[in-house]
Amino acid sequence: MTAPTLSRFSQKILIVGCGNMAGAMLRRWVDSGLKPAHVAVVDPAKPPLPDGVVHSSSLAAWRRTDSRADIILLGIKPQGLAEVAGELAPLTADAMLVSMLAGAALADLAALFPQAAGVVRIMPNLPSALGKGITAVAKTHPLDAKRAKALDALLAPLGRTARFDDDNGFDLMTAFAGSGPAFVYRMIDAYRAAGERLGLDADMAAGLSSALFDGSVAMLAQADGATPAAMAARVTSKGGTTQAGLDVLDAEGRLVALFTETLRAARDRGRELAELARTT
Repeated sequence: MTAPTLSRFSQKILIVGCGNMAGAMLRRWVDSGLKPAHVAVVDPAKPPLPDGVVHSSSLAAWRRTDSRADIILLGIKPQGLAEVAGELAPLTADAMLVSMLAGAALADLAALFPQAAGVVRIMPNLPSALGKGITAVAKTHPLDAKRAKALDALLAPLGRTARFDDDNGFDLMTAFAGSGPAFVYRMIDAYRAAGERLGLDADMAAGLSSALFDGSVAMLAQADGATPAAMAARVTSKGGTTQAGLDVLDAEGRLVALFTETLRAARDRGRELAELARTT
């Protein structure tokens, strides 16, 4: 399959707030052919940026050198939305606003930026930097053909896209996909710690645990649609060592229960952040 390319993408992008996630997306876009000169970043923190990307410390500073953007990507912290909304709102006229703010609902964004030509909410995750991410997408209303094409072009290099009719499920998607890499990394580290506790050399346990997860996921990706449960069954012999371990993981549904509680806690925190964004 040919990798998505942005070599012909010509719309101007303004990124307001370029932290870890927005930075990962930007690097992926540039690696996929996006010309850095088409991007401007406003961020007082002076984040590391690809060569050629214009940086300004404030919207006022950016406006002194430019005043137009076709696409505005919001990457600030949700608590900072009210602070920048007044200054940013006039700049959204005739622009597509794309927000990746956890907890900032589409309805609230539409009210804050009524002049925007389209309001889109996305929730990406960090593997987007490698083109292996998950990005949830919802919008207030259908975009015109030009803007819909531009949005699809930007999402394609990031990985898989999950499209929603509205953003009612975004708190769960924030937990499931946005926070998900952290939960996977913690699983890998727990596997390492268990191996070390039972006698493996610390360095060996660290290297092998990462390799184990990497190889297992790679096999699943090439398994012609086989489910993880089916793949686990291929490794398991009745009464064998694998079955003994699975009996521990599966006892009383403890593993599913643990992840259900993990996702519930992250989802509920997303709802709290949404309420905080509305009241500050």
